[in-house]
This record gives sequence, structure tokens and C-alpha cells, in this order.
Amino acid sequence: MIALAVAVTVAGLAAYLLLPPWQTGDVPLPARDAGPEQVVSVYLDALNEHDCGTAEALMVEGAEGSARAWCESVATLEDVEIRGHFIEPPENSGHSAPDEVANVPVSFDPEWRAFHDDGSLEEGAITWTYLLVRSSPDAPWRIFDQGVG
Repeated sequence: MIALAVAVTVAGLAAYLLLPPWQTGDVPLPARDAGPEQVVSVYLDALNEHDCGTAEALMVEGAEGSARAWCESVATLEDVEIRGHFIEPPENSGHSAPDEVANVPVSFDPEWRAFHDDGSLEEGAITWTYLLVRSSPDAPWRIFDQGVG
């Protein structure tokens, strides 16, 4: 009986540590004409709900792994504040006209899942930046980069 209890406990702990978190809600994609702040807001909602599919869909092709890593590592993002975007010259980030690039500053306090914090971010509130791109005024904004700043 004790061996069974230990085995169940070890299996539960291993599942918690190794498996991605359970999705707690479905976050719909923003409208095609959504602005950069709306796209970032939906992305952060998706992270909080562990809706990795929506988070990945808001990234440019090839950057989905970043969304998956955040989705699987973060427990919650608290005290989220999204500030107004500003447009950057596309060449500053390796893009070219006619691409448009938007910089969306955000602050939040990430709470990490146990043993999923890679140690690269300080504890407590941080300022973060999302860079979004679109190829034309009719194209949807998508996140291509993020980081401190």
C-alpha cells in the first residue's frame, strides 16, 4: 500500500513537471483588423489560459516556439498593463518596406510554474516589449519578437 502511494505521488509529480499545463480556457483570435495592442492583449490572455494554440497563431511563422515556451512555463501574468504602440522603421528589425513594425510596451508580473523558470527574468514586475509586423494595411499584425526594453 505504501509503495502504491509513493508510485502515485511520484507519477503525479513527474506529470506536473514534464507535461504542459492544462488549458483553462479558449481564447478566440482577434479580428483581422485588430490593432497591435489588441493582438498583444489576446496573446497575454492566451498565455494566462494556457491556450497555446491561440498564442502560437499570433506569432509569425517560425516564432511559434517562443509562444509555446511561455505558454508552458508561465503560471499566470499578473498586473498586466499594455501601453500604446509606436511604429518603428522596419529596417531597425531586419524588415523592409512595405512591412510595418509596431512596438508595444507592456508591464506584468510573471508567476512561473514550479521548476519552469529559466532564471533569465528577475522576480516581480517587469517591463517587456512585443514587436509586431504586418505586410500591408490589410494584413493582420503578428508578433515576431519580444524582450526586455
